[in-house]
Amino acid sequence: MPNLPIICLLVLLSGTSLAAELDGHYQTTLDNQPTELILRSQGTQVEGEYVEGRQLRLKLSGSFDGQLLQAQISDPASGQVLANMNASYANDMLNASLAARDPNNGATLLREALFQRVAAAPATTPVNPAQDPALIGTWVHEQISNSSGVEFASLNLVTTLRIRADGSIGQWRRTVAGGSDWSYDRPGELQYSGSWRSDNGLLLVQLEGALDYQPAARYHFSEPYLVTESNTGKMIWQRR
Repeated sequence: MPNLPIICLLVLLSGTSLAAELDGHYQTTLDNQPTELILRSQGTQVEGEYVEGRQLRLKLSGSFDGQLLQAQISDPASGQVLANMNASYANDMLNASLAARDPNNGATLLREALFQRVAAAPATTPVNPAQDPALIGTWVHEQISNSSGVEFASLNLVTTLRIRADGSIGQWRRTVAGGSDWSYDRPGELQYSGSWRSDNGLLLVQLEGALDYQPAARYHFSEPYLVTESNTGKMIWQRR
């Protein structure tokens, strides 16, 4: 099976080499299935497993340059390559793009996921009364616009908000566009990072280098969504 074209998903959160920190277990939910990466590295070479659901367990092999993991996912019995994966690493997260070929019609299937490192023995995080625990996690807002007519085109703005239990927060945006015979995928850009707290339905953020917390947005939950309202408008977020 030939190598498939891959659309890279790069989130530029840090320029520091993080090669020594790649090893470990990473988890996400992909197509409503719990999915896990188990990674082990020696130098720039990486081996491990891709586990999806309770039955699918595949071999992973590739290389890591300190920021970008490039890997192939294959059948451990036959060695057949089933998918290619590119993932950028930052802050214990792997922002991944996986490309595989549909065996039914030969079309390329592209799936994206944000894998979060899972500690081997996670310590209990003390409850902070200034932080609403329901906010903690990775939230994604997608804004999709399509043009009609002969020259059809689609524009997708993906905003990712990462709120962590340690009090840190970061938000970045990625642009994907395409038409009948072209595509464009702009790497993710960090919009801001800093610290967060909450107060009776108000999210407050202290940007890096700032002295004070400032109101970022009013929020409430409409299961399974997080809804925020600020001076930039109303946004609906889905947990990833």
